[in-house]
Amino acid sequence: MSARGYKTIYFANALLSLADGLYYPFLIAFLYEMDGIVAAGVGLGIIAIMDSVGTYFVGGWVDRYGRKPFLVASACLSVSVYLAYPLISYLEQPWVYGVLLLVLVLDGLTDGSWDTIEAVYLGDVTRKATRGRGMGNYWGAGGIIFGVAMIAAGLVGIQVSFMTVALVVAAIYFLGILVLLRLEESLQV
Repeated sequence: MSARGYKTIYFANALLSLADGLYYPFLIAFLYEMDGIVAAGVGLGIIAIMDSVGTYFVGGWVDRYGRKPFLVASACLSVSVYLAYPLISYLEQPWVYGVLLLVLVLDGLTDGSWDTIEAVYLGDVTRKATRGRGMGNYWGAGGIIFGVAMIAAGLVGIQVSFMTVALVVAAIYFLGILVLLRLEESLQV
């Protein structure tokens, strides 16, 4: 196991889980405000479907070109997506749903890409004999951070705007990207 690689992606994932947890309640509320439960259901469904599409395509690419570039690119695209959502409300009506659809698609693609690449990377940097424990620790910590951040976002949600949260999340993501830039490439060709 590459202890440095594991610790680096673990720390990056902790930051990104924090950011995602802070963001998600606002995204759900934003979609709900657009057109009620229909927009929330359709929007989250599009993200989930595109998440699966992203995982399908990125797997072969990371086997050919490496894990690190795609992890960094996925995190960078997530920043763009997270900043785009609150800006949609400033668009003129004919553009709102088209841009929203594009952002939802990109959101799902980046989520799916990240999920696949991080799993592949973890497989690369953990020893087979302790892989289960290493991955359980990784996803357990990420899930707890995500959940606590969602609770915190829910508690302060009335007092802050969606744009404020998007800017805070973008700043946290940039810290995560800086950590990812220190990541060792795990693909051995």
